[in-house]
Amino acid sequence: MSQRATAVAWDAASGRPLAPAIGWQDTRTGPRVQELAARGIPVGTMPSATKLEWLLTHVPACREAARAARLRLGTPDAWLTDRLCGGGACATDAGQASCTGLFDLRKNAWSAAALGLFGIDAAWLPRLVPTSGVVGESPASLLGAPVPVAARAGDQQAASFAQGVLAPGRAKLTIGTSAMLDVHAGDTVPRPARGTYPLALWDFASSGPSYCIEGTVITAGAAVDWLVQIGVLPDAGSLDAIAAAAPCSDGVVFVPALQGLGTPLLDTAARGACFGITRGTRAEHLVRAVVDGIAHRCADLVDAVALAPGALRVDGGLARSEAFVAALAEATGRTVSRAAETETTALGAAYFAGLATGVWRDAESAIATAVAPTCIEGRMGATERAARRAVWQRAIARVRETTRERTPAS
Repeated sequence: MSQRATAVAWDAASGRPLAPAIGWQDTRTGPRVQELAARGIPVGTMPSATKLEWLLTHVPACREAARAARLRLGTPDAWLTDRLCGGGACATDAGQASCTGLFDLRKNAWSAAALGLFGIDAAWLPRLVPTSGVVGESPASLLGAPVPVAARAGDQQAASFAQGVLAPGRAKLTIGTSAMLDVHAGDTVPRPARGTYPLALWDFASSGPSYCIEGTVITAGAAVDWLVQIGVLPDAGSLDAIAAAAPCSDGVVFVPALQGLGTPLLDTAARGACFGITRGTRAEHLVRAVVDGIAHRCADLVDAVALAPGALRVDGGLARSEAFVAALAEATGRTVSRAAETETTALGAAYFAGLATGVWRDAESAIATAVAPTCIEGRMGATERAARRAVWQRAIARVRETTRERTPAS
C-alpha cells in the first residue's frame, strides 16, 4: 500500500533513486498543466504524469539513465516492489496506474497517446500485474527468510477493499491529510459526475478490473496540522479536548481551501478563508470552525456523487476525532459508520496479500474478520441542516469571488 500519485525515478541496474520523489500534492508543474488546459487537455497537478515529465526535463541523471536503458519511472509501490524483490520485479497494478494520468482505463493498459504527450517510453514504466498476486519474493538476507511479495495497491483502493466496498454503489470516505470518497462503479468504466474522476479500484486475475468514481477534499487533516503550526492547537491529539470547549463556532465559518478546492469545483486558485471573527472569538471557536469546515467539504463530496441513502463508511486518521465524526454526521445528515481499524489502508493491503497466499479463499472471508464499526448518529433536523449548508455555500461563493478579484484577467 502506498501513496498513489507520488512520482519516483530510479536506476534499474542499481535500484538507486535518481532524484527526490515528487509528492502527490506538489504543484510545481502548474504552468505545464495550464499550458495543457489551454490546448483542451484535462490534466491536473495531482496525477504523476506531469511530475514524471518534469523529472525527465529537469534531472540530468534521469536523461542519462534513459539513454543507457536503465531508467525506471513509477509510483512508490513499483519502486518498493522492485527493491523488495531484489531488483527483479518492477510492477504495479491498474489501481495505481490509473492515478498516473498515463493509463487507458478501457484498454486496461498504458496509454500510447498519453506516453507520447509526456515523452515517456513504456519501457521505463512498471509492468501491469493483478492487485493480488505473488510477483516475487524478498531475498532471505533482507528479512531473515524469503517472503512473498503478494499485493500492491493504492491507499484509497486498499481502504475501499478493507471497508467492504465490493459492490456497485457502495462507498467509503477516508479522511487523512486530504479526504477521498470512492464509490464502486462496477466492472465497466463509469462516466464521472462533475469534479470527480474514474479510476480502477483493483484488478483480480480471476475476474478482471473493477472501477470507481473518486472525489477529493484537498485539505482535510492538513487543516488541523495548520492549527498546530500557527499555535492554536498544541498538537493534533488535543483537537477534541479544545473543540469540546465550544459547542458551536459562535458564527465563525472556516473554508479549508488551503491548497485550493477539490470536488466538485476543482478550483486550484481558491484559498482558505475565515469569516465571522469578532473580539469575542476564542481559539476553541476557530478549532470548531475548522472541524465543521472539513465536515462541510466532505458533505460537498457526498452531494457531488449523489451517494445512495445509507450509512457513510469512514476511516483515516481524522476519523478518530469524536468532534469531527459528529460534525460529519450533522453536515451529511447520515449515520457515520467508523471503521474499528481507522488505518484501513494497511488492513486492505493485508487482505490483498492474504488472498494471494491462501490465507482467505475470497474477499468476503477476509473482510468478515474485521471488527464491527461504530455508528455515530446526527441530531440536527433537516431544516437546520439546510440552513447551515446554505451558509456554507455562501462562504464558498465568497472565497471563489475573492479568487476572481485577486487573479488578473488574461
